[in-house]
Amino acid sequence: MKKAAKLAIGAGVVVVIVFLWFRTAIIPEVREFKEPTLTPWKPEGPRKAQKKNKAIGITNTFHTLHADTRNSDEVLVAVSPKLELDWVAEENLFIVEGPTIDNKGNLYASPLQPVDDLALISLDGMTGKRRWAIERKSAGAGAPLILDDPDHKGEQIIYLGLYERAMAIRTDGTIIWEVMTGFKAPDKIKKGDRDPRHNFGLNYHPKADAILSLHVDGKMYALDRKTGKNLLEKSFELPGAPAAPSQKQRPAEFIVKRADSALTKIFGPIPSTGEGRFSVLLDALFGGGFKVSNYYGIDPNTSRMFVAGTALDEEDGKKDGISNSGALYALEMVQTDTGKYNIEIIKFVTFAGGTGSSPAISADGKRIYTSDNFGVIICYDFNLNEIWRLDVGEQIAASITVASENNELYAISLKTVFKLVESENSAKVVWKSKLDMYPEKFRQENYNLLTATIAANGISVQVGAGYRTNIPIPLKVGVGLLDRQTGELRSYTEGGEESVSVTVVAPDGSILVGHSPFRRAVSQVLFGWTAMEPITGGISKFKPVRLDLLIRDALHAASTRSANASILSVNHASSIAVDITQIKVLMQQSLNALPKAVKNGDVSEEQSRKISTLIRRSEESLKLKDLKAVAGFMSQVSDIVK
Repeated sequence: MKKAAKLAIGAGVVVVIVFLWFRTAIIPEVREFKEPTLTPWKPEGPRKAQKKNKAIGITNTFHTLHADTRNSDEVLVAVSPKLELDWVAEENLFIVEGPTIDNKGNLYASPLQPVDDLALISLDGMTGKRRWAIERKSAGAGAPLILDDPDHKGEQIIYLGLYERAMAIRTDGTIIWEVMTGFKAPDKIKKGDRDPRHNFGLNYHPKADAILSLHVDGKMYALDRKTGKNLLEKSFELPGAPAAPSQKQRPAEFIVKRADSALTKIFGPIPSTGEGRFSVLLDALFGGGFKVSNYYGIDPNTSRMFVAGTALDEEDGKKDGISNSGALYALEMVQTDTGKYNIEIIKFVTFAGGTGSSPAISADGKRIYTSDNFGVIICYDFNLNEIWRLDVGEQIAASITVASENNELYAISLKTVFKLVESENSAKVVWKSKLDMYPEKFRQENYNLLTATIAANGISVQVGAGYRTNIPIPLKVGVGLLDRQTGELRSYTEGGEESVSVTVVAPDGSILVGHSPFRRAVSQVLFGWTAMEPITGGISKFKPVRLDLLIRDALHAASTRSANASILSVNHASSIAVDITQIKVLMQQSLNALPKAVKNGDVSEEQSRKISTLIRRSEESLKLKDLKAVAGFMSQVSDIVK
């Protein structure tokens, strides 16, 4: 008996050791990153520029779902080359869109039907503590829109649109107006039917001075920005049929049920139907049952709207109540004799398969970009005449990121980030991102997880590592900064939770992630036994560290833009004006970082004085429009903080 007992104990020990080894081996360990050096990328020639608008303001952060009204996913600030996970807040909230951020760094998010039923929360950007919240009262969710207040200089207004209710709110939580939209939600939604009440965020129409909301059922409302009054003479709804469900991307049914269960334990079911969040989000992301599965763009130059949705039912060759084709619509708000407006379809184009891509618009409004479900990126002109299309060989996820400089575009797949450079009638892939955060062992892969964001010193991404089937199954996630010239990963910070939203960059160079653990719900189902990090809701902040590197990168970006703008002709005055705006933003970002950099020991008092002096001299040179001098002053910062 003693011998048998010893053998049993020995076998048990071996099993435990093997289990612990395998558990440790399967979870990847991040590699060590060297201190990031300056990027060799620089702007060349005039950048595309959009008209100024008093309400839209400057894009120093994400004021809408994709940064601005045209869905560029481009911000003027620099991202810190070194970050660390600072805090995670509101862990019981499922954040599908956002957060959006005001100029002071405060956060705003509308959770997807949370357990405590909040329509909008605001968090302190420094601490993550809740500032205030507004009860839901009616269903729906979407990214809050933040506009400058033209009547009160320096102030901003938060706009929230639900299906039946909309409101304008000051940044301190004071409600300016609250209105009923005129939409009526179904009294009851059957299990399996799709809830029509969701939108992906409000947008702004400059000509009509209107706040617009587009919902997954294709219905749109338009409200006066100042009063909330309905501006439409008659209701509008996109003509397409609900999209056919995509079985190609759907995991096995037992995984769907278990992922639903995992999310329900944390966030509860979807209140309107009792369904699991994974199932509903699966359909939303891959189009099943909806007319619209993405945000939409409004050109700030002309106010023309571009919406990607489904085509007419019969477009796919059979009239059966569902659509197998996608469509891109150009819409206009046309004023009537009564002073109100009608939304009219100016033109639409169709393509095989659907799209989850939010139409993105170039800064000058002359080009519109979208993608189909087969790996093809399509560029149209303002009137939806096709200019070029490019098959990148992988299905594009989310929207195209559009740079105002160097004719650059960035597209993501379930694997990588593509950099494209376009010419007049074509585009080509320049690089695919080199994601090497983790060793690729046990058939694991490094891959991209979220829309790329253009910052002044690189491309911000959320990336991870794990397995990849029809959808990624990440075991580790984090945020990184790609070099714009080479596609190499300049830095990477592990932690936080994954998201299906966007890579949000704050005014101070931090990164915010709205937690919507969709893919990691599958990871938890399959690999939870490995003691991988549990799934969680809320919002995480990755704060800047090594502020000397942030200041160096920001002012280097100001220097290269100053040098480029200094050789442009006066015929490019609008481009130069945008460059000057960005230079000012980068200098202010650096000034804001200097006191903390001194406190943290990242720069000395003497270094801080030298940098402040160079910025003050640059500000004086900007008044004289001596951009060559600005470039010279800013280039000296690299020597100070090296």
